[in-house]
Amino acid sequence: MNAQRLMCLAMLTAIFSILSCSTKRAVVSQRQKIMPGTSIAIIVDHPNNIKNLVISRFMEKNFQVVAFNASDINEMKDIFDIKDFKKVSYSVSVKDDDKSLLGMERTFDNVYKLHVYNFEINKAETLAQIRQKWNVRYLILMDLRDWESVSWARAINLDTFEIVWLENYPTKYGDTPEKIVDHFISSMSGAR
Repeated sequence: MNAQRLMCLAMLTAIFSILSCSTKRAVVSQRQKIMPGTSIAIIVDHPNNIKNLVISRFMEKNFQVVAFNASDINEMKDIFDIKDFKKVSYSVSVKDDDKSLLGMERTFDNVYKLHVYNFEINKAETLAQIRQKWNVRYLILMDLRDWESVSWARAINLDTFEIVWLENYPTKYGDTPEKIVDHFISSMSGAR
């Protein structure tokens, strides 16, 4: 009995390690090269010293990097307008009342669809605003991770709103943020 438990435990451990390895594999897809000289904006959710490092690596490779922050898109009054806040409440009876439950489900579905719809419209409007206001051709999204994690980056063509390049890069021992960013630059420009 003990041998069977150990065997099951060993099999579960092997399955979990295989699954965890599969999430850390490299993924690259490219529809279009993004060459030096191109106008880009970069969004990196890291402290300013890492943001500056990322921007400087792109500048050293002759990309035209536009200064851009999320706060450039919306001002505080645009986000927190008290007129936009509405209270929604819904009362449900639990006494064999299927209609109440069905009504609550429909309300949830409608609120969800409205939220998703607004999200898609807002995303398209924001990307168009970045293109028009700052004359940026590509938006680069990037997340840098420590060793044994996966760093990733994406490039969005702001003319078509399509993702034209993406990569998951399993960070290796000895990789520095500079090496990871340089790897992404080489990959997106087709120099790898």
